[in-house]
Amino acid sequence: MKPVRSVERAISILFLVAQSDAPLGLSEISRSIGLDKATSLRLLSTLGNAKLVQQDPITRRYIPGSNISRLYSTWRSDIRNLAKPYMEILMRKTEETVCLVCPRGLERVTIEVLPSGHELAVVPTIGSAVPIYTGATGRVFMAHLQEVECARIIKQTNLHPLTSTAVSNPAVYMKELEQVRQAGYAQTTGEVTIHSCAIAAPVFNSAGEIIAAISLRGPETRITNQRGAELAPAVVQTAQRISEELGYGQSKTAAAG
Repeated sequence: MKPVRSVERAISILFLVAQSDAPLGLSEISRSIGLDKATSLRLLSTLGNAKLVQQDPITRRYIPGSNISRLYSTWRSDIRNLAKPYMEILMRKTEETVCLVCPRGLERVTIEVLPSGHELAVVPTIGSAVPIYTGATGRVFMAHLQEVECARIIKQTNLHPLTSTAVSNPAVYMKELEQVRQAGYAQTTGEVTIHSCAIAAPVFNSAGEIIAAISLRGPETRITNQRGAELAPAVVQTAQRISEELGYGQSKTAAAG
């Protein structure tokens, strides 16, 4: 079926505005998408009527509209409900905090948390956001993004570290991403919260795109490097089961059959 050109263009504008870390002007949008200003303005007006984008009345620049969060919240609710039973199994098995995290532009957001029962535990707040590249979960996302998108994020953020232990050298960071792809998970200590350890694995949708990550978090005194290696297979298995529920791998299986 032939795609609708105007819809494709509108979607491109919507992604551009939603993923930008700063409000965008009409000239920036039209130049980035490769459209003339008149066409861009018409599409922005249509998106604005649907409250998917909105224009600042003073600066005249565009930012995501209120209905963006409604669409995203609906999707988040679905994946949260689907993932929670698997997260509960992982939490009971490891007795550590289990989190479900989703990407949002240049950030990653924690959308579900099952806290550890230990008195000493690492428990992120639901809705909390940190830079998409940092920590174990950040490496999982970055390792499975398209190369061009990964490079764009590194250039925009300069891998600005949240703590003194975080990696900010792009060459070192890229080598670590390759290790994550090979291992199927990432493990870091102290990159987001000092003296805490995280282990994360990717969640894919039916199209093979990374849409979330499962992470296990706890104090470094309890999740040592050795214990982290022992816990990692359970984290990977949990992420894989959620991916399968989302249809990941089904198209390949059907094609093979």
